[in-house]
Amino acid sequence: MEEIKVVKFYPFEVPYRNYKLVGYADVQIGDLLIIKSVKLMRNRYGGLYVQMPDIYKDNRSYPIVEVLSKELLEGIRRKVVDHYNSLF
Repeated sequence: MEEIKVVKFYPFEVPYRNYKLVGYADVQIGDLLIIKSVKLMRNRYGGLYVQMPDIYKDNRSYPIVEVLSKELLEGIRRKVVDHYNSLF
């Protein structure tokens, strides 16, 4: 699997629907790909998860990026959460 790293992280906490948006991250996967605006969210129980970028049109959410590999998605989540925890 390719190396995953957080290139930039934009921390802030604001209410976002029923969850809290903790910040945005730009994630680089090897030398192949950069995914911008990955959302780091806090659920109502305090856990952290990532949400891939999407757009809204006609009151619907349409994904821009879909990660098909559970291992890759978990790797992205771990890197973003670890980076966030190292900041605070």
